[in-house]
Amino acid sequence: MNTEGRLSLDMLIGLSIFLVTFIFIAQFLPTVFADIRSEISLAHEAYKVTVLLVETEGAWSNGTHNGTNWEDYESQWGNDSFIFLPGLTKGEPDYVDFRKLKALQNATSRHYDKVREMLGLKTLGREYNFHVSLESLDSKPYNRTLVKDRNDNVVLDAGAQIPLSGYISRYERNVWIDSIYDLVGTYNIGSPGPANIFLCKKETTGSENDITCNLTHPVKFFEIYVEGKSGPAEPWWLSICLYREEPGQGACSSKIDDYLTIYINDSKVWSDQLQPKKTYPLTDVLRNILSNEGWEYGDPVYLKFRIKNTDSYLNASSTIDYLAGKAVAKLVVYVW
Repeated sequence: MNTEGRLSLDMLIGLSIFLVTFIFIAQFLPTVFADIRSEISLAHEAYKVTVLLVETEGAWSNGTHNGTNWEDYESQWGNDSFIFLPGLTKGEPDYVDFRKLKALQNATSRHYDKVREMLGLKTLGREYNFHVSLESLDSKPYNRTLVKDRNDNVVLDAGAQIPLSGYISRYERNVWIDSIYDLVGTYNIGSPGPANIFLCKKETTGSENDITCNLTHPVKFFEIYVEGKSGPAEPWWLSICLYREEPGQGACSSKIDDYLTIYINDSKVWSDQLQPKKTYPLTDVLRNILSNEGWEYGDPVYLKFRIKNTDSYLNASSTIDYLAGKAVAKLVVYVW
């Protein structure tokens, strides 16, 4: 029998296995790289949104007029003829305007789809969801610390709800904010009587106020403004005592008449003469003192005021950082 030109059974079986394997690999490989392409695409979109927000002033147009002050046209945000890019800066990259931050919160909450479209996240054949927030520098994805304004309201936390799983890209960028006094609370620590004060408890005995605060190193924005004496009474003084453990009753008994003085366990480490109408920026002072005394990042700081015959105010925040004379936070963008 002539067997020329015929394939053996072994060869047919081997060829079949090869073809099946080849087809399987050809179908499987695209799915492997699809996830990588998806992650790259999400990272690109998150970066793009962040750049648009923190490197531009924004823009608006109604067909006949245009400008960069889109935040002033809240009543027109929802109009089809009004288009706007919600940039946040005051003309310099990373220097963001407090008013624009609040405007982005309102615009995203009320017109999410339009803001998403203006940021390039909703186009033909492609849609992404996003979330944007202003957070403290030490904020973590699993334990977010949102920046609050002087009225204890969150400044920016807007967009779709962040999913707990799936492909999500997160991009953050440090920014400094104008003005800092929109972001800190002002508390009258010199007047008699109880008051709710920034992480503090206040008690009054006669002409003295006793205030205990529970903070964390490094302290965030902390500033004292002295209006003057409480009437003609003498003497006047203001003491700040720092402790590693919660101070007991009667702690912080040291004082120097006519001076604002800082103590570590009742030992003087810093002082400045009290003067009417004077601001005492103490953020860096407290950080340096605590660092020199061995406090480490995240260590608790028990701070106690004792004040007598002094009209004074505490400007403070537990969410905004104060670096090189500027209010600093981070803008965090999620895209999925």
